[in-house]
Amino acid sequence: MTNGRVGASGGVNEALRESLVQATIELVSTEGLHALTARRVSRMCGVSTMAVYTNFGGMAGLIRAAGSAGYAQLAARMHECGVSDDPIADLLLLGMVFRDEAQRRPELFQLMFGTGSPRTDIPLRRGNVLTGASDFEHYGESFDHVVDAARRAVESGLLKPTSPRSAAAQLWTGLYGYVQLENSGHLGEDGLSEVLVPAIMNLLVGMGSDREMVGASVVRALTQFVALSG
Repeated sequence: MTNGRVGASGGVNEALRESLVQATIELVSTEGLHALTARRVSRMCGVSTMAVYTNFGGMAGLIRAAGSAGYAQLAARMHECGVSDDPIADLLLLGMVFRDEAQRRPELFQLMFGTGSPRTDIPLRRGNVLTGASDFEHYGESFDHVVDAARRAVESGLLKPTSPRSAAAQLWTGLYGYVQLENSGHLGEDGLSEVLVPAIMNLLVGMGSDREMVGASVVRALTQFVALSG
């Protein structure tokens, strides 16, 4: 970890801010939210705890910055998915990327998406998918990729005419619930084939898609996900 320092004026130091954010992500990812303290993070960066307050105003600001970095990474990966002529496949691919990010860093995912604050003394508004409002930067940017794919699906007649944001939120609700159960170990090795894929297919069919067409979109999304992951 880079040993950044607060400048002589005691003001914000961008290099130190980044070091503190990355230390927070590393600590949360390896030891969990319970290990997150100003003392632990500052020690990893070779500075005093005052650096957390000088650069972020306290732990709440540091946690928001770490979550924002997580959403920036998620948004970047979603951007890499691109746009195809099959918006249903695009929706499914975005969901696969979301699940992959949750599997890669489950504790950071919990900080970003979990219910309740990691510390009761730190109020945290994680976000509202129906409005895009959040204390985290890049929250709306990441979900807007899903909304855009849902909008194209509605405009193409592949989903029933409805609010694209509402359609995206319904899909994300099912995906989020699955990921939470999967990360907690409740679905075993067959969860993807026995639970997630059938559930999302049923939801899409219920929203107006043709089941056979959705099946073909699943194959396209899986193929594209493997290509992106390789």
